[in-house]
Amino acid sequence: MSKPIYTELKPGFLEPGDIFVVKVDSWFGKAINFFQKIWAKDNESTYSHAGIILDPDGTTFEALETIKRQNLFTDYAGKRVRIGRYVKMNQTKFFKGWAMIQHYEGKAYPVWRLVFHIIPPVAKFVRSIFGVCSEVVGRFLCGVGIVNVWSGLNPDDIADMIKRWDDFDVVYEGTVPEVTQE
Repeated sequence: MSKPIYTELKPGFLEPGDIFVVKVDSWFGKAINFFQKIWAKDNESTYSHAGIILDPDGTTFEALETIKRQNLFTDYAGKRVRIGRYVKMNQTKFFKGWAMIQHYEGKAYPVWRLVFHIIPPVAKFVRSIFGVCSEVVGRFLCGVGIVNVWSGLNPDDIADMIKRWDDFDVVYEGTVPEVTQE
């Protein structure tokens, strides 16, 4: 794995189209990691949520209780995160990816899809209009031209993509700092 580009994370370092995975220590996050680890090729699973960075200040787009925007620094302060950057990202590719997902904003989280993720091959073939957090990231990456299939992707798949694919740089890995207004 390459060394992270930034050893310190702060607003202004991020770029539109960066993707992230975060470790969520709730019972729900632990359950996601349990099932991901069963199917993981590397027998590891740390991250249980994924999203897309929209701007340098850390605005995110992600599927939570609804598909919405948040902020990496305010909503994930103190959480472990891995952020990746597709090395061939440009404005045209970002907007192609964004066009694939922007109309999902405000839609309810498809909780029913989580059942299919217990057995990932089922999640891959039982599709819906939009998906869970990692599938929203996957659909964005389809629009960018990085992957061909978004259904069935889980946060561990996204984490492995960031860590192992040559076309991704690890921008940052560590704890999201608390950012105070100056």
